Amino acid sequence: MSEVILSNKPNASQELESGILRSNNKSDDIFNPSKTALIATYTEETTSIIRTTCPYCGVGCGVLASIDEVGAVSVAGDPDHPANFGKLCSKGSALAQTLGSERRLTEPYYQNKQAVMQEHRPTQLGTDFNAIDISDEPLIKPTDWNNVLDDIATRLNDTIAKHGRDSIMFYVSGQLLTEDYYVANKFIKGFIGNNNIDSNSRLCMSSAVAGHKRAFGADLVPGNYEDLESCDLLVLVGSNMAWCHPILFGRFLAAKKANPNKKLIVIDPRRTDSCEFADLHLPIAAGTDTHLYNGLLHYLSEHGCADTGYIEHGHGVDDALAAANVWSIEKVAQACQVSIDSILEFYQLVAAHDETVTAFSMGVNQSKSGTDKVNAIINTHLLTGRVGKPGASPFSLTGQPNAMGGREVGALANLLAAHLDLSNSIHRQLVADFWQAPQSIAPEVGIQACDAADAILDGRIKAIWIMATNPVVSLPEADKFRRALAACDLVIVSDCSVDSDTVKCADIVLPAQGWGEKSGTVTNSERRISRQRALKPALGLAKPDWWILSQVATRMGLAGFDYQHPSEIFNEHVALTAYKNDPSQVPSISNQPRYLNLAKDLSMPVLSRADYEVMTPFQWGGARITPTQVKLIAITPSDSASLPNFHHFHQHQRRQNSNKSDVKNRDKRHNTDFNPLTVNLRLITGRLRDQWHTMTRTGLAPQLNQHESVPTLTIHPNEAKQLGVEKGDYVQLHPRYEQILPNSEATTIDTNNVSKNADTDNENIEQTVLAQIAISDSMRVGDAFMPMHWSNAFASFARVGTLIPTVVDPYSGQPELKNSAIRMSAVPMQTLGKIMVHPDLQDTILVHLRAMTAHFKKEAIAGESQTASTNFELNGAGSSLSLPALTWSISRQANSVLITLASPAERTARQLLDPKFWQQFIDDYQKSVSDKWLTGNADDTLTVNSAFTLSKPEKQLRFISTQSEVRNKALNHILPSDSDSAVPSDQLLLAIYFAPKLMYLPSTHWLDSCFASTAAIPVQQRYKWLLAGRPATGYIDPGPLVCSCMAVGENIIINAIAKQQCHSAQSVGKACRAGTNCGSCVSQINALIEEHAS
Repeated sequence: MSEVILSNKPNASQELESGILRSNNKSDDIFNPSKTALIATYTEETTSIIRTTCPYCGVGCGVLASIDEVGAVSVAGDPDHPANFGKLCSKGSALAQTLGSERRLTEPYYQNKQAVMQEHRPTQLGTDFNAIDISDEPLIKPTDWNNVLDDIATRLNDTIAKHGRDSIMFYVSGQLLTEDYYVANKFIKGFIGNNNIDSNSRLCMSSAVAGHKRAFGADLVPGNYEDLESCDLLVLVGSNMAWCHPILFGRFLAAKKANPNKKLIVIDPRRTDSCEFADLHLPIAAGTDTHLYNGLLHYLSEHGCADTGYIEHGHGVDDALAAANVWSIEKVAQACQVSIDSILEFYQLVAAHDETVTAFSMGVNQSKSGTDKVNAIINTHLLTGRVGKPGASPFSLTGQPNAMGGREVGALANLLAAHLDLSNSIHRQLVADFWQAPQSIAPEVGIQACDAADAILDGRIKAIWIMATNPVVSLPEADKFRRALAACDLVIVSDCSVDSDTVKCADIVLPAQGWGEKSGTVTNSERRISRQRALKPALGLAKPDWWILSQVATRMGLAGFDYQHPSEIFNEHVALTAYKNDPSQVPSISNQPRYLNLAKDLSMPVLSRADYEVMTPFQWGGARITPTQVKLIAITPSDSASLPNFHHFHQHQRRQNSNKSDVKNRDKRHNTDFNPLTVNLRLITGRLRDQWHTMTRTGLAPQLNQHESVPTLTIHPNEAKQLGVEKGDYVQLHPRYEQILPNSEATTIDTNNVSKNADTDNENIEQTVLAQIAISDSMRVGDAFMPMHWSNAFASFARVGTLIPTVVDPYSGQPELKNSAIRMSAVPMQTLGKIMVHPDLQDTILVHLRAMTAHFKKEAIAGESQTASTNFELNGAGSSLSLPALTWSISRQANSVLITLASPAERTARQLLDPKFWQQFIDDYQKSVSDKWLTGNADDTLTVNSAFTLSKPEKQLRFISTQSEVRNKALNHILPSDSDSAVPSDQLLLAIYFAPKLMYLPSTHWLDSCFASTAAIPVQQRYKWLLAGRPATGYIDPGPLVCSCMAVGENIIINAIAKQQCHSAQSVGKACRAGTNCGSCVSQINALIEEHAS
């Protein structure tokens, strides 16, 4: 029998604890004008409609931002911008939803780094830097700009004096504007005096840079977006363009619709949404792109496709052809693991179409042979003369909004400003002279992103400044980088979001301006420079990155950083690209061609501030560039290119007291090749359609969090059957290790069984990834896909970077992120849950859950309760897995926050199913509100009602808490009521549902609407409906979101198909608007038509 208990506990009303961030914080609550008296704040005049640029991918779409009379922002595509002509994808369309003050850094502060990092270890819960601490000491100490800038300058000078110029590093981001990038690069290379600046672009585009420089003598993209429309054949290599660059994909599809003779080929191990529109899909084995394109080069040469007039002045032709000649179609098919007929069809199509564009992206670049892959592709274009011509070019699709701008200013450890060459002494002197640097620019390549952790741990780097990126999540071996930051003498982080895991690892945190506040320029994938403009004043004390850097440089006693406006920095950048750039000089080894000359493109050496403000988008180098010096690169593919990468066994991971013979023996006993509960896989990582990087921006937009709201691993049905898992089941992922034993025999190590000491258990937990299963035959057998986006801020155990070993391309230093050896085990959960909570209570409930988890962990370590331990047996098979007591993820909904939970531990599950546990949370919440807002007025009362149903035999709990909105001024400040409603309404605070299977948990769409208002529910039925998770009658659940742009769910589309006879994506769009904006969901609509049309 189920039981229902109602509680009605009035308490004096008050606001939440000040230590908890609330979604309705006002910027003036923390903005103290006296703190900015010494520092001028840059402001920009705003108008009702402002032209700006999207901050997401490298397409660089133009945005029209409208600001109404109360300052509310809405966005639309700019119909005049040549990148998108008015279109925006799902992410761009939701930009206005990301501009709130919640989750923003708004003041500089010092941080007790060690304490905060311990508080936010993956073994515990919590997302908020300001969450309630269990210690008496404050975790952060707010400061003002004047003091913190002086302190940073002093500490950097002291570091140089004590440890030398090479002891400082900057790690920057493609999220920075060109002006920010320029100042950072000038600061460290010209004035600090080392090349230790690297960008997260190292993780996405550095192989393209290296390939371009080898082939063209410079980092340039010959073609433009129009070529995607004018080509007869588009080949996508390692690019899910439908999801990752949907506006460009839409431009091609529109051209293909107008001319159905145009062809599309997709080369990707996965059958992605882009394949829905492909004439041919080649699901090659990961890592075999060089094999495929060597074979294509040989085929094109053998079939008379070479453009002898074009290539006669090129270099390396004979060597490249000699290397390719061994690659027959049969040999290529065997290496790539696809049919001979498919390879032949691909080669014939490329040979038959002179107007061919090959667009490549992360599947090519993020590889240990990424540069060779890029050059193998470019070789085929050089041989056929298909370079820089209308409809014919290799085309690099960049991943970030300003990765190209960072390359232009030289903000990588191996680059020099203005596309000059770091290895060229003449170029180094040219830049030093222009900057009037106090010393020569160092010739040595600086420390790159994937070497930074080692450089910190071995003492070479003593201070690191991280700007606008989240490497604790994104780098391979992410936990190693986290440990390095813990050991580093000085860690400075400039960011705009509290939800960056890297912020938790800083000694000093600086609030930077975000999109909509900062002003400058970005360069997109087709070399087009556009303005990004401020839409509103900065929140709190947030400042532009260029300003922060310039202030520190000036306070260090360095000249040349007295910038007052971003236009001054842009003009300096323009002048450097033109400095001693004489196009009449004959190119040579010491005088490489300099295609980047912005003064020539702008037809003026200097822009006035007014000119800068109204600057329209332009392409440097013109519409297309024909390289004057080209070289084919001889490619010799590795025999092991398709083998996944293992982690290497390090001493610190096994500890000094580990017995290696025991390790070997244990590995034999638990070798996963013979363990039916464990499956070995190749892990491929990548983007989701609606998410971006580590979700610190997109995670704020409700419509972007519906498409895939929990960490998910997609596997082939064969692996699902082998492991005995179904859709939605949980699995644990671990990296696989390789050790060279004394007899030189390579052995894989089962990390779950190598050690039982507490330190190693903690590290294993940190490396643990837990995900729910999706099953699809779009995967190759043996491959698995998991998104790169999840961080500790949004999920407790889903940082995929912890699974990826550091294996880099020898030319570009770019890590391989799509070919990692992992081990997967099923995790039977004792209970599964959904908690929907008002956004203002998000951090409060996570603190409550964290306290529970910490208590269980403490008991487990003390040996007081093995049932609560993080080590326990699964299925009685004797394979002990180190598991957390609780795993969770959060997803922002329209009116609430959804927390998805699961526990494999019986004791944890019992507590989660105990109504008293949740009533204690409500009591604590009421007390915190009452203690804060007690006014002495009897009318100001807080009434929180709770109700629950509990079925012990079925292990199901449903628990609801609502807050009365009658005469409650203080709480209405936190939780506004719907004052227009004539029906008495309760504010829904909390809705909790636990069950042993997902199928017993309610859909969240209707429940989310109840957090906006419960007035539509009959008063007598209110708790009954809320506990049921649905109305009694008359409600049609829209189902899982398919179209983010138009907010259309799966059930709405199925209804259009089945009941309105809509049997095409176009007719579905007319019926319910799904798929009518960016088109990235059309393949899913087509799949639903195929399933339900009959």
